[in-house]
Amino acid sequence: MANVKTPSGYSVPEKYVAGLTGQARRLRLQQLDEMRKKGKVLGDLAGDKKAKTRRSKYTKAYEDRYGKGR
Repeated sequence: MANVKTPSGYSVPEKYVAGLTGQARRLRLQQLDEMRKKGKVLGDLAGDKKAKTRRSKYTKAYEDRYGKGR
């Protein structure tokens, strides 16, 4: 798997910016850089709001068994 360089030169996996172009890609790389420097998660990254995800089979099984509110 190929790596992508952040503005300060750190390598991150290409899948972290896959599907992003232009400004969103640059912004995400900057945010990943900040997270690495500060050593903590800063919340949602650029492009996360539009991302389509699905629940894992394990999450679905848990919710079927115990309900969502647990």
